[in-house]
Amino acid sequence: MDMNEIQKYLLQIEKRLQENWNKFSSEVPVHFITAYHMGWVDENFQPLMEFKGGKRLRPLFCVLINQSLGGDLDSVLDIASSLEFLHNFSLVHDDIQDRDEKRHGRWTVWKIWGEAQAINVGDLLFDMTFQVLSNLNPQLLAKTLSTITETIRELIEGQYLDLLFEKKKEVSLKEYLIMIEKKTAKLFSTSFYLGAYSAIYKEDIAKIFQEIGRDFGLFFQIADDAMGIWGDPNKTGKNTFNDLLRRKKTYPVLYLYSEASDKERMMLEEIWMRERLSERDILYIIELLDKKRVKEATFNIAEKYFDKSYNKLMSFKDLYNISLIKDLFESYYKLIFSLQRS
Repeated sequence: MDMNEIQKYLLQIEKRLQENWNKFSSEVPVHFITAYHMGWVDENFQPLMEFKGGKRLRPLFCVLINQSLGGDLDSVLDIASSLEFLHNFSLVHDDIQDRDEKRHGRWTVWKIWGEAQAINVGDLLFDMTFQVLSNLNPQLLAKTLSTITETIRELIEGQYLDLLFEKKKEVSLKEYLIMIEKKTAKLFSTSFYLGAYSAIYKEDIAKIFQEIGRDFGLFFQIADDAMGIWGDPNKTGKNTFNDLLRRKKTYPVLYLYSEASDKERMMLEEIWMRERLSERDILYIIELLDKKRVKEATFNIAEKYFDKSYNKLMSFKDLYNISLIKDLFESYYKLIFSLQRS
């Protein structure tokens, strides 16, 4: 596995992100708060010795696919920047709506500077999503803009459904999959699609990569749901059982409902109606999750989507040099299982 080569691309992505931020920022402090969220500075706006942002997984896939198909690195780095700014726009607003106080082990923007200023930070990231695309050629710009605007609509629909499901009494696994396809998988499918299209300008090939990204995104979200319950908080940076405390309709919870007896389902609904879940409530849910083997079922469905995505990717192995994409797939798959509590 050539992780040095992947790291080289990650550094180029980070460099272009910071260059684009510098190009469009000013001395108004909202830009510095944005830099805090991106993981470049601390809450006093001093540079960090250690990067505290996200994994940059979406722009990384976009760049790796583009380069594997022989594309232009300079153009795709701007597309990758746009996708990462869009992703972070959604995260800032999600943190407000979900009342999340921590992200990547640090206080979220709204928790430090308040909800109103956090909305401004999200809006600024939304603006930068489009600003960074100005140097693309007309054909690629038109395709990128139409794809990103469609993605934004689906992200908003997905977030709406996610919030709606918290208050909805019954949610099916089918409804859940529609929600995560919009909220999470769509941005992955867009990253894969634009990575391919920006390299070869062939719609049929780009559409297949879009499908690969969709299935990877479904794997990513279901695995993330699992980590919210069975992950090691010291490794994931997330509060244990936070999704349960917020009554999130995640895959494990919905699968548990589908497998529970009438009596168990009534008890779960009674717990879900309470204003605040107690330690005893959480313990009951955890014991029921174990009893119904929900962890195993959740990882099985996540693995199904991973295999579907991976197998489609490998169908290109004789056409393109996809070794770095394959390496990233396999390393992320291993990472997911290393994050579990022992």
